[in-house]
Amino acid sequence: MKKKKNSSFVVIALLLIVTISIGYAALSTTLNINGTSTIKTQTWDVHFANVKATTTTGATVTKAPTITEGKTTEVTYNVALNQPGSVYEFTVDVVNGGTIAAKTSAIPTLGGNTQPTIFNYTVTWSDGSPITANTALAAGDKKTVKVRIEYKKDITAAQLPSADTALSLTCSIPYVQA
Repeated sequence: MKKKKNSSFVVIALLLIVTISIGYAALSTTLNINGTSTIKTQTWDVHFANVKATTTTGATVTKAPTITEGKTTEVTYNVALNQPGSVYEFTVDVVNGGTIAAKTSAIPTLGGNTQPTIFNYTVTWSDGSPITANTALAAGDKKTVKVRIEYKKDITAAQLPSADTALSLTCSIPYVQA
């Protein structure tokens, strides 16, 4: 009799487990999300173009500003400022030839031995406004930069250099994705 009770208990337990399993299966579901995504081709191409000398007063140009061969992100030039009041100025376009919008990430960094007591070196937008961080340059757009090198007029005789002085000038305008 004890065996019969145990086997009845096992049968009831199995029936209960089967019933719960069927009930769970009937009341459960799996949700799936399926899809595709296409990543479109994008290009990054911020570079210089169209260098033009705009002002030459009392200066001797030994190398006109040009975009460096193979490096469209670099402009080189060589000029001699002959006397106080001499000025050399040129413009260059910053072109976004890519498909991604760009912006300046910081103000330009001017470097080199600029000797600010006798010399002004400025890099601005062509309208004279300062280049600031977060200035947008849309894909396919361009902005013109003006570079001005000036031997100050209002210097004293004591400030005049006693020998020719070569100034190595640099300017970096950092661009990042907007």
